[in-house]
Amino acid sequence: MELKIIEDEKSKIKFEINGEGHTFSNPLSKELWKDNHIKTSGYHIKHSLVSNPIFVVETDGNEKPKASLKKAVGRLEKQMSEFLSKFKSLK
Repeated sequence: MELKIIEDEKSKIKFEINGEGHTFSNPLSKELWKDNHIKTSGYHIKHSLVSNPIFVVETDGNEKPKASLKKAVGRLEKQMSEFLSKFKSLK
């Protein structure tokens, strides 16, 4: 996975995620919406076979978009770890 920053402002970031699609982008966008500082969280893919997701994340200015992204990724990582642990315990 490779990230390419397109815009980086005080309360807004726009970036491209190379090599990913809806499977990664949709959970990240949904998790970002759980943050009270998020004003905009979304992505678009021009064509799923030939383009990468382009994300736009905008905050209310009380938190930087990169900080919100780090927290959202941390929460997703915790959820996936819990899921893996429960899955491994199944018989």
